[in-house]
Amino acid sequence: MSTPTPHVPSSACPPAIASSDLELHYLAEGAANIIYSVTVTVLSPQSQSLQEHSHCCVMRLRKDLRSTKPAVEVMADFERRIAPLFTGQHESLLMTQSLYKLSPEMVRAATEELLEMDHVDVSPAQPRDLLVNMDGEPLRLRPLHRRHVYLPAYRDEQYGILMQNLQGPGIDWLVEFKPKWLVQSPSAPAGAKNCRTCALNAMRRKQQKHQGRGDSGFCPLDLLAMEGKGGGDLLERALAKIWPSIEGEGEFLEFVAAFKKAVQPALLHLQMLQEKHGSVGLNDFQNPTGKDFGVAMALRDCSVFLALRRKTQPDQGCIVELVDVKFADLDLKSIEGGKIQKWATMEQELLDGGWYYSREDSDCSLSRIPLLNRKS
Repeated sequence: MSTPTPHVPSSACPPAIASSDLELHYLAEGAANIIYSVTVTVLSPQSQSLQEHSHCCVMRLRKDLRSTKPAVEVMADFERRIAPLFTGQHESLLMTQSLYKLSPEMVRAATEELLEMDHVDVSPAQPRDLLVNMDGEPLRLRPLHRRHVYLPAYRDEQYGILMQNLQGPGIDWLVEFKPKWLVQSPSAPAGAKNCRTCALNAMRRKQQKHQGRGDSGFCPLDLLAMEGKGGGDLLERALAKIWPSIEGEGEFLEFVAAFKKAVQPALLHLQMLQEKHGSVGLNDFQNPTGKDFGVAMALRDCSVFLALRRKTQPDQGCIVELVDVKFADLDLKSIEGGKIQKWATMEQELLDGGWYYSREDSDCSLSRIPLLNRKS
């Protein structure tokens, strides 16, 4: 008797369970959304057959903030404004998404779980083996700076967004990074030694402010470094910051080679889109009429996910295979709640503080250009 073929997570999974009864389990969260793993609830023979999709999808629920939009509106904006930017060979970079109709019970249970996690003592004196929920299961912890923000009431939001879980079965590691600004700010002064991302990271480090996922310890421009003039070394040094702790230099070099082949072309496409949607300078923020900040700022805040799998080759031993490359967090940026003024103030601070010139706490690609040219 033949062995059943194992289920392989794919872009077909979210729409397959979009009408199923699901259980949600807190996974992670960002500033605007909370991510849940999902399990298909078995209520019928039909749902039994769909159980193979459990754990290969995640659910995204928006937080109850003035800046977040209803899921139906988010999906419509995505299909109308973002998806057309990724066609042809770049279409596969976007994650498949499906609207999911929530129930009042699902929202209530998810909110109660957040409230429970908010009251967990995470001090060093608290024994970790006591961090369990009411069912005796290990309790996931909310980051302290994310606490006390919850989901909208059911009357205000009845939908979530189902997405493919890139860290589903068969995936050993999921690497995430934010490339941020792959083109310089239009406001940056001539001869700047820092790109927009490095300037902001240097300022935040100096001010000891919370450093978000955009500060990975390397200049994002190094992710586009090519062979020659020291470019290969710069790329390897940047990738070492996001490389999971795996022993073996050979595996890392395999990852670098795969990054050059599959990820750099994707980042070059993102860079081109940022250049096309480039009205994001101080003058643009101060004169916003007719400017499309929603798309432009989304392109500068997206996340890149790399799904990795360890594979054994008879003649090579263990190698790391890059299975998938996806862009996420590509919702249109809201301009409500003083966002435009916030962006203008941030740009003004970078200029007034001289952060585009500062070499303190920064190792930007722009500061190394003369050195690399002298080596040629």
